[in-house]
Amino acid sequence: MGWATLSPFRTGLLVPPDHGGEKLLLSLLFLTAAASAIVQIDIIYNILAVISSALFLLLGIRLDRGNMPFIVMLIVFNLGGLMALQPYLAEEETATFMVGTCFVAITAIFYSLTLNENAVARLEAIRWGIILGAVIATFFGLAGYLGLVDFATLYGGRVMGTFRDPNVYGSFTAAAAVMLASSVLTSARLRPLKLAVLLMLTTGALLSLSRGAWINIVLGLLTLFMLTLVTTRDMTMRARLLLAGLAAVALLGFALAAMLTNDDFAALLADRFVLQKDYDSGPSGRFGNQLRSIPDLLGRPFGHGPNRFSFYYPENPHNTYLMAFSTYGWLGGVTFLCFIGSMLWVSARTAFTRSPFQPYAIMAFSMLLPHLVQNLQIDTDRWRHLFMIYGLNWGIAVITARYMREYRGYAHAAYRTTAERAAPRPPPRPQGASASPA
Repeated sequence: MGWATLSPFRTGLLVPPDHGGEKLLLSLLFLTAAASAIVQIDIIYNILAVISSALFLLLGIRLDRGNMPFIVMLIVFNLGGLMALQPYLAEEETATFMVGTCFVAITAIFYSLTLNENAVARLEAIRWGIILGAVIATFFGLAGYLGLVDFATLYGGRVMGTFRDPNVYGSFTAAAAVMLASSVLTSARLRPLKLAVLLMLTTGALLSLSRGAWINIVLGLLTLFMLTLVTTRDMTMRARLLLAGLAAVALLGFALAAMLTNDDFAALLADRFVLQKDYDSGPSGRFGNQLRSIPDLLGRPFGHGPNRFSFYYPENPHNTYLMAFSTYGWLGGVTFLCFIGSMLWVSARTAFTRSPFQPYAIMAFSMLLPHLVQNLQIDTDRWRHLFMIYGLNWGIAVITARYMREYRGYAHAAYRTTAERAAPRPPPRPQGASASPA
């Protein structure tokens, strides 16, 4: 898609840089995003992320002033964790945890900065990379569920694909489903194939039997649908959206009814489809531990230390906002709340701003919002795909603001040129006429 179809003026946000290596960078972005789904072999994503970051830096990566608040908040957040780490430097597991946190924060900054040039092409590379990764993970997950592969893809009867945890798999797949649904809504190309893949991903998320993933995919798709419906000016598009929504509900209901004919699956679904299980309730349950930890943390400026909540309570808090104070101390916890609040504000505002990036802003916000809700019931502070979502949301907000500044400059120059052309001009003097009366 050329810049001329997206913008009335040429801008560096929509054209590739002139270093000649853009195709290689797009390929690496695609592969890195796809590898984020191969969690059982961490090293693949780690190596690709390092190579991609190094090559972007080598060929030149633009830093916009709008990226600075995002970068500063992530630095301060990790600084809080490093301060809390000091008493436990000799404990390898605790130190390794902080290394992982710093790594995903760096990747979030990387994804944010990549969008400062040739943004649409790079967003598409990331989108289809994530979708491919989700398809691969879901293929192996469904194969394991059907007993077609003999390696472990199930955990307690729950699909987890190429992940180590069905909760993370389900949430990753939900994000990929939102990305694919966005493409279905905005492009008619290969729409039947996209719908078939979307059904596959939705089935995989359902079979993860993760309550968070169910909330994630329903809220994500609903947010995408409503924002697209509200922001579009095309009445035909609105009618198509309403019909698509009805068809999606009917199709999902049919698929769920078909799967419920399996007694084992119906029993698992009934077991998971409750808001509060036995291990959630009671003074030593999940919620009881969370309540008891709050007054404890008020007296601990450095928290319990990185990933050390379970040293004081039976298990981790399963609440990312509480985990922020426990792992990263007061400094990290307050910074994380500011980070999430500012992220939510700029992302929502960008989703309603008309620009060439609005469909991507709506897509990114629709992935972000469910994860922020999910933060209340699970620890997501090192989920690699969530930090990718953070980076995309902030990066899209930055390039949208920059595009609007450039557009105002373009519009002002165009108006001035038009006004000068339309201004009346004095009639030309006849040849040989005297400049002044005699």
